[in-house]
Amino acid sequence: MIFANMTTLARPYAVAAFETALDKDDLASWKGMLNNAAQVIQDNQVMPFLENPRVTAKQLIELLCDILNPVLDTEKKNFLSILAENKRLPLLPDISALFTVYCAEHEKYINVDVVSAVTLDAIYQQKLVQNLTKRLQRNVSLHCSVDPGLLGGILVRAGDTVIDGSVRGKLNRLLESL
Repeated sequence: MIFANMTTLARPYAVAAFETALDKDDLASWKGMLNNAAQVIQDNQVMPFLENPRVTAKQLIELLCDILNPVLDTEKKNFLSILAENKRLPLLPDISALFTVYCAEHEKYINVDVVSAVTLDAIYQQKLVQNLTKRLQRNVSLHCSVDPGLLGGILVRAGDTVIDGSVRGKLNRLLESL
């Protein structure tokens, strides 16, 4: 429940950052800054400052600007200032994750995880990428792993889509139909 609430709070900020970056044709720079800011916020040395009620928004933004200075411009500093003033800096990891999703959707790009019983050779991976690109209508980045417990076949996860072509999955479907 807390995760959904954090995502709900982060969404308007992520949308605002995405729209600003898209207008400026600066998606990569914003994505990098948000990733870096999210890492800084989660650092064990920075967390106490976020949780300390005596630390002002101005002090927090100065700290962030000092750390992130190489990746900041005026718009990005203003964005972080708004987050600090509204006590939303802890949302940065969620904002960054949502921003990455928006970029992937915009670029028609998707990460696909493939789990197989054995290591897939390069030719099979290439054919799999071609077929998944057609089916998902997105550019596919394939990430393969091996799970000997599958017995055979593959299990494909692309976002919310799961394609179970494993032997175990086929046997389970056969059992259900009987």
